[in-house]
Amino acid sequence: MLNSVSMDSIYQSTYDAKKDREIKKELDKEAFLELLVTELQNQDPTQPMENKDLVAQLSQLSSTEQITNMSQAIQEMVNSQMSLNKLQAASLIGKTVVVNDNTIDLQSGVAEGLNYGLDNGSQVYLEIYDSKGQVVYTEDLGVQEAGLHSYVWSGRNNDGTMMPDGEYLYGIYTVENGQMVANTGVKSGTVEAVKFLDNELYLLINGEMYPYSVVNEIST
Repeated sequence: MLNSVSMDSIYQSTYDAKKDREIKKELDKEAFLELLVTELQNQDPTQPMENKDLVAQLSQLSSTEQITNMSQAIQEMVNSQMSLNKLQAASLIGKTVVVNDNTIDLQSGVAEGLNYGLDNGSQVYLEIYDSKGQVVYTEDLGVQEAGLHSYVWSGRNNDGTMMPDGEYLYGIYTVENGQMVANTGVKSGTVEAVKFLDNELYLLINGEMYPYSVVNEIST
């Protein structure tokens, strides 16, 4: 047990030893050991720390050191994996990929072609939306077989009026068990560059950035 004079000495010694150290939110193993040594040096000789108390504090020191070492090991693994990911990502440059994309660009009254795949033959319906999510065009594309299909929009709405240039969204819907099911549109292109943003991989394809998560096919 420590007397009041010894406690004052401990606080003063600890403050003097740590005032030049960087302030940390958690007690690291060096600070923990320093505090323990200071406590032992200033304990009351007539009432020294009992063995069980010393063992308990040493156990805390061991746990603190293990946690620190584990954190360092995990960080090293993360850094190593990130380096490996970047090397693997660089190998994608020049390869042809297919990405999920339901956008259409309309420029000078000409819309780019859209592509979509069907897992099964079905009745197919098309809807095109403006930037506000409003439906501007619908069409019944009839019954189509499974596989990859293409379509070119005229750029006109349901009234036959030419729509302004810009980016539009489209939806491909099939009928399955009496329910309308949305299908994903796709685009293909060559990977021109790769980039990591917030630890997520992005690919530059046809001048547009796509997250790697939307890639569904890669070929040479």
